[in-house]
Amino acid sequence: MTQNTHKHPYLSFMLRYGWIFIVIAALLILFLLNVSKPGTEVEGCLDGCAVLNEREPGVLRIVSLNLLHGFPRFEDLAARLDVFVDQVQALDADIILLQEVPWNRSVRSAARYLAERLGMNYLYYRANGNRQAIFFEEGEAILSRFPLKSPVYLELRPRAGFFEQRVVLGADVETHIGDISVFVTHLTHGEPGANFGQVDALLNEVQAHGLLPKVIAGDFNASPNSSQVSKLSRSWIDVYREVNPEKDGFTCCIDDLHDPDQGLDKRIDYVFLEGDAADKYDVLDAQLVFDRPARLDDGWLWVSDHVGLMVTLGEK
Repeated sequence: MTQNTHKHPYLSFMLRYGWIFIVIAALLILFLLNVSKPGTEVEGCLDGCAVLNEREPGVLRIVSLNLLHGFPRFEDLAARLDVFVDQVQALDADIILLQEVPWNRSVRSAARYLAERLGMNYLYYRANGNRQAIFFEEGEAILSRFPLKSPVYLELRPRAGFFEQRVVLGADVETHIGDISVFVTHLTHGEPGANFGQVDALLNEVQAHGLLPKVIAGDFNASPNSSQVSKLSRSWIDVYREVNPEKDGFTCCIDDLHDPDQGLDKRIDYVFLEGDAADKYDVLDAQLVFDRPARLDDGWLWVSDHVGLMVTLGEK
């Protein structure tokens, strides 16, 4: 006997239009799976984009900073990037290791913008977001006056959340004082166990990458007395602490980007030297940078909610 679906309007509706809901659900799942995920490749200009000027013999300056992407408002992003350019030029940096480097509809690729303004080669690798899905993403970047080669990247597990990924980006750099491997990362600020696991993954990735001297920098979201930083310090040299044993070295956090009197109370950003790098290079200096706001026509402006680090290496 044939069932009369007219007596069941809901069933009739689903038989006629149910496929629409299935398609919508599939599209929603596809969107959620792609709205925030690590990149599948690096982008940038490894060689040929740098404007090489004469460098100071025997000296290499490496800068690290969490740029603060500022999603979703992107507070003063364009102005902050321009202040960053001015301050980097004053520092005369050679290699720049950046975290939270954004892509949005107004600035587009901040990594490319900064590289072009500074006359540097660059690499960028997405950690979170997706410019095709939500018109925003952020990740790690390496800028260099010198040629970059052999880029590597890895998602660091475990994840702290479904939409939060943490990655490391690395490359070899052909500098005027010899080839060196550099790595930049940004670890989770969430559950400490996830942060510790990401430290293990980072250690393994760096140790597996060739035989060149290595520099590792970034926002580790962990204090100097944490178990994960203590573990890193057994394998690598905490350069700022080595040079400045009596200083706090606080790098975070600035709550108001327009307040010139902001105080810092956390040290969570580091530059590490792997043992072979310490054998090959002398550490000439390690200092906080971007630690003062710029005075603009309409007031004060900090580059980021973090201050940065600059390490100066010299040939032995």
